[in-house]
Amino acid sequence: MRVIALVNQKGGCGKTTTAVNLAAALTRIGQRVLLVDNDPQGHASLALGLTERDFTLSTFDLYLTTDILVEDARVEIGPRLHLVPAGVELTAVEPKLAGVDGHEKRLRDNFLRSELPYDVILIDCPPAVGLLTLNALLASGEALVPLDASAFSRQAVAKLYETLAVVRDRRGHEVVPRLLLANYDLRSRFARDLRQELGAAYDGALLETIVHPTIRLREAAAAGRSILDHDPGSRAARDYQDLAREIAGQAVDLSVSALDHWTALLHGPEATPEGVHFVVDLPRARDVRLTGSFCGWSREGLPLRRRQDGRWECVVEIGPGAHEYRYIVDGTWLPDPHNANNVTNEFGGANSLVTVA
Repeated sequence: MRVIALVNQKGGCGKTTTAVNLAAALTRIGQRVLLVDNDPQGHASLALGLTERDFTLSTFDLYLTTDILVEDARVEIGPRLHLVPAGVELTAVEPKLAGVDGHEKRLRDNFLRSELPYDVILIDCPPAVGLLTLNALLASGEALVPLDASAFSRQAVAKLYETLAVVRDRRGHEVVPRLLLANYDLRSRFARDLRQELGAAYDGALLETIVHPTIRLREAAAAGRSILDHDPGSRAARDYQDLAREIAGQAVDLSVSALDHWTALLHGPEATPEGVHFVVDLPRARDVRLTGSFCGWSREGLPLRRRQDGRWECVVEIGPGAHEYRYIVDGTWLPDPHNANNVTNEFGGANSLVTVA
């Protein structure tokens, strides 16, 4: 059984839309699916036609009542699809569990006690990294991260990897990251450039499937149905069917060797006595250079040296102050994928920021 948390601290990225429609698409290829609504907004429940008047037990009870199990709270939505619904009462979980020993493992512990005759469990999380999301990650082996064509998506991914590293290092639990371009319109140059940046920076994590924008997804949610029930012939239905096949066909590698690189790369450049140490993990690149405000945004850039582990590095003497920079990867200018500190440049993209004391 696979347990997948749908996470992104950025709102409006298509997380719940993906949870609901991926669940429906997985059932169409014969998978038995449980969708857990882990968001106090209850949008996954609403998107499947349930209001708070339609259920008595919910995800809230899985956290706070030890004798209520998944099989008690689940609702049958359709063939091979069950839902544990949620409502606004879920906001009370964090204050009620404050100071309680093991509060971050309540959801996982409930899963261990419950009867779970499923191939896949999907957990739709709130747009925040709090106790609910931490519980979902500790109960999961994978994290699916929907990303829209927004400049803030870069920062969202960097923060997600940082969270996964904390979960691994402090809790001893590893989660495989998977990135999905959702509600993603490739007609704009910005979206195409962002896709290229994400593919270069997160090699192996970015899924091939792209969910294209369409009003039909909103119509389906308003009608309380999945897109496969609302308009099975639509492009969105085909996109989610493609996503279901791609997810179902992936092997789950819980060793997460890529995260070993990220532990040392989460916070961008590091000041050393010799200068500022820049390092970037781009194993498939042929040529990597550094440019920025400290070198007049040279088009040639400062060359980085490739190490045997696939990382590129250089040390640059930079004066005190805040400096903007980018990498030039095989001729393409990219922000630092390992540095969440960035500023918007005059072209609408992002420049990474390093501050020297």
